[in-house]
Parts: sequence; structure tokens; C-alpha cells
Amino acid sequence: MLKEGERMDELFRESMQIIQSSEVFSFSVDALLLANFTRFLKRDSTIIDLCSGNGIIPLLLSHRTALPIRGLELQPELVDMAERSIRMNHKEKQITMVEGDIRNIREMHAHSTFDVITVNPPYFTNNQPIKNKGPHSIARHEIHIDLKGVIEAARFLVKNKGRLYMVHRAERSMEVASEMFNAGFRIRRLQYVYNDQSSETALFVLVEAIFNSQAYADVLPPLYIYDEAGNYTKEMLAVYYG
Repeated sequence: MLKEGERMDELFRESMQIIQSSEVFSFSVDALLLANFTRFLKRDSTIIDLCSGNGIIPLLLSHRTALPIRGLELQPELVDMAERSIRMNHKEKQITMVEGDIRNIREMHAHSTFDVITVNPPYFTNNQPIKNKGPHSIARHEIHIDLKGVIEAARFLVKNKGRLYMVHRAERSMEVASEMFNAGFRIRRLQYVYNDQSSETALFVLVEAIFNSQAYADVLPPLYIYDEAGNYTKEMLAVYYG
């Protein structure tokens, strides 16, 4: 199952394993937080994960629902990694990975197809220094598509009253809210994630938005990754271990 430079990591709460590569792509805590934040996986929901990477979000969600889940990823190496992880966890009847360009979403799917959309998009704009250089830097940098493009793709795919779940860098939260509003989404839930209680600024923002809704936002209490002793908080332990 493993190729050169790859490793096998554990998803403890889900009792699954996932193939990772420090040279190609490795998920981080933001993916775990997004999957944990996602809800409304109802009996007949249709689900897609955009910018799916190595399939981490579909794998995590498959632990919580038996519904079919689709992942869309541009890079063939990551699609290959995801498909091997899916087979290894016997999820091939539930999860389908598609290699494709999110900018061509109208050629790949019908309009208003999905009830639930998740996305962990590229975080850094093109005027910010590239933090992850190399051919796979598009996973974290808006080299291929920007925030507006991602949200426009979600708008095309989402059903009326469908939900979009996103994790992003906290410093871009106002931009996230503005782009979502302009695309017809209203934020329903929002939560900021901090490293610990001594942090002056948040690391991430988790957003649940509803398309074509007049809902008001619930701003949830802050989520802290570490406690004052440097250990995971009980909230993070629940994310990792259940």
C-alpha cells in the first residue's frame, strides 16, 4: 500500500488509518476540526468535500454516516493516496474520489446537487510568502484558485438551504464572511480556534453557512487546542479520541 516517502497514520477516534507523506501532503489539526464541526448528515443528504487532499475529510465523515461521500481533488498523487486509504479502510462502496479541477465544476456536476459541502481551501493569498514551496504548494496557497472561486464553486453545487462547512485562517474570517454573503450564503454557526487561553489571536475559524437563508449566526465559545500545561484540552481529546 505504501510508496516511497509515505507513512501510515492512525485516526484513533474512527479506528482507521490514512496514508500520508511529508513530501506531498499531510493533514493537520484543521481537517480534524472541520470534520468534527460538520453536522446535518441526514438520512438522504448528498455530501461532497472540495479540495479533498488525501481524502481525510471523507474518511472522517464516513465514521459518522453511511451516506455516499464524494471527494474532489486536483492533484493525481493525492487522489491516488486517498483511494489507497479508502480501500485499506474498506470504504470504497461509500467514498468516491474524483480527480478534477474545481474551476471546471460546471462541467463535472449538475447545478444544485449537494446538501452538504465541506472544504479546507488554500489559506494563503498570492501576495503572502509561500510557506510550502514545491509542486504541491497549491494545497495551501491560492496559486490555482482563490477563496472567491472556491465559494462560487460551492454556490453552484449547493442545494437550496444546503450547508457549506469551511475552516480557514482566522485572520481571513472577515473575507470569508463577505465572500459567503456575496454568494448568497448566511453564516449559521461560527467558532474561533486558539492555540491556548494565553493566545492573543485565534488560529482558525470554523464556519457553517446556509445557502439562501435568513438565519442569524450563533458564535460559539472559543475552542482551545492546548491547556495551560501544554496538554490537549478535553475538547481536543474528544476530537482525536472520541
